[in-house]
Amino acid sequence: AGPLDKQKIFMSALAESFGGFSAGVIGTVIGFPLDLVKTRLQTNAASSSSTLTSTFKHIVKLEGVGGLYKGVATPLLSLTILNTLNFTSFNYFKKRLGGEGETAFGLSACFVSGALAGPLASVISTPEHMLKTQMQIDNTRVKPLYTRGSLDAARHLVREHGLLSLYRGHNSNTVRECAFLGVYFASYECMRAALPDSKLSIPFAGGCAGALGWVSSYPLDCVKANVQGSFPSAPTSILSTGREILRKRGVSGLYSGLTPSLIRAFLVSGSRFSAYEAGVFIWNKVLPP
Repeated sequence: AGPLDKQKIFMSALAESFGGFSAGVIGTVIGFPLDLVKTRLQTNAASSSSTLTSTFKHIVKLEGVGGLYKGVATPLLSLTILNTLNFTSFNYFKKRLGGEGETAFGLSACFVSGALAGPLASVISTPEHMLKTQMQIDNTRVKPLYTRGSLDAARHLVREHGLLSLYRGHNSNTVRECAFLGVYFASYECMRAALPDSKLSIPFAGGCAGALGWVSSYPLDCVKANVQGSFPSAPTSILSTGREILRKRGVSGLYSGLTPSLIRAFLVSGSRFSAYEAGVFIWNKVLPP
């Protein structure tokens, strides 16, 4: 590739990075309260009879509106970085594999491209999920441990249990990321190719992609949440944690908190892809490749 081609590739990558950055900020602010409710339901920090609305009302009543955003600092930072990497990595692999949503081969290439972004994503998302889970269940303890925010929680975990404590549940989260991102991006590309070109196509395709991604990876997310939520007891494997959930709560236990996750996924992913596409458009308008 000549100098002009390299410059075009570089500017295109910057545009995708800016789009991913926009997606991370918007998606986190919109989706965090529902993610909090999901974590309480998954880890059984809420009672077994709790529903989406009862858990939401219980949090607001006991912890105030601010309780819905406890622990938001870490995911706001990490998800902004994460989405920047996810969108950039996906587009890089898609171009290398020749993936487009119109054909069966293209759709398969999109799935593989998304899945290939999973291992790198997990390096960032595992500690973010660990801190977020600990913060989100902290108020259910008799004596909360992390009263001064996410950084205080991170310092406490590293000081008391070592740096690797932040990577508890890394294996289950890596498999989850690969499954989620593969379905997430392939679904979006497929639906964008099939839908007519309108203002609602992007948020609708993005919302459906998010919901499909969560349905496909949700049992793994539930396993990951339980591995991280049971800290500091000895960690267990993916299979043993899954079997324990099935033994105690049945198959439905692997889908605890699915309703708020699907609502959150549709809203967040719709806004996330809209923010991404808008970010890329604005960047290319201001600094055309």
